[in-house]
Amino acid sequence: MNIADLARVRDEQLAGDPVGQASGAGARALMESIMAEERAPARRRAPRRGRWLALGVAAAAAAAVLVVGVPFGGPVTQYANAAVSVKAGDDYLEVAINDPEAEAEKFTEAFRAVGLDAEVKKAPVPPEDVGELVGPVMDGTFPPGTGVTTSPTENCASAWCGKVSVPVHFAGKIIFGIGRPAAPGERYATSGLISPGRDGDDFSDGYKAYGKRVAEVRADLERMGLKLTYIVMWKNPDGTGVGHEVEAPYIKDDWTVAYARKTASDAAEVMVEAGPDVPRDSLPTAPLHEGPDWWKE
Repeated sequence: MNIADLARVRDEQLAGDPVGQASGAGARALMESIMAEERAPARRRAPRRGRWLALGVAAAAAAAVLVVGVPFGGPVTQYANAAVSVKAGDDYLEVAINDPEAEAEKFTEAFRAVGLDAEVKKAPVPPEDVGELVGPVMDGTFPPGTGVTTSPTENCASAWCGKVSVPVHFAGKIIFGIGRPAAPGERYATSGLISPGRDGDDFSDGYKAYGKRVAEVRADLERMGLKLTYIVMWKNPDGTGVGHEVEAPYIKDDWTVAYARKTASDAAEVMVEAGPDVPRDSLPTAPLHEGPDWWKE
């Protein structure tokens, strides 16, 4: 169609047409001019607008495949954003946390992209565990004889690198935690090191409580300003143990300490081996302390 040919329809012809109607003489003349022209053959190349639309549809399709196409047991898929990179294999995830300060939604986005029904929340931890992976907490049924294991990678260039092994065919919800600094007195989601604050003491790797007597450990930890709770353990013949929290008056000074861990900035838990003359489960259970429930928040 030649644009110049349409000039024969004058403004004065259109001026008298009723607004919004095609019945006036000017409108009819314009329509007849358009219809009289031969239609040019359609070009093979799509117009620019159509090409962008096609690209948008293709990108959406690719995203859909990325999100839903890789349950565990499927082909390996990778996803990365500014917060985290995730690689999914048959029964594991390889995770690198690049920015522990990022919003939890960025971590959730990456885990879900590799086919996991996962949510990520910030968990309160001691200073040495900030940026570490916490958990995961699983809500679902495991195949018999399976569980979840995590193994960090040494010499990681990011804040945390490691592998999380998840059972094949696990279909429940998974909640990962990313360590954040705990508030003063807030219960830790992980075990904290205990380092004495006394001048002249050198416990760079944390306080060594193993094998010491209760009286000595109690004195050391109370000197640090820590409030103590105790768990008494009884050993089974196979070397495993079972125990529960016991109030301080029932703990004997000469019993042996297995370990001590910091549970908050101002508190510690001491695990004690029951004396040989103490029958199993013969000590009263102390009122339970509420543990950290970061995964519920």
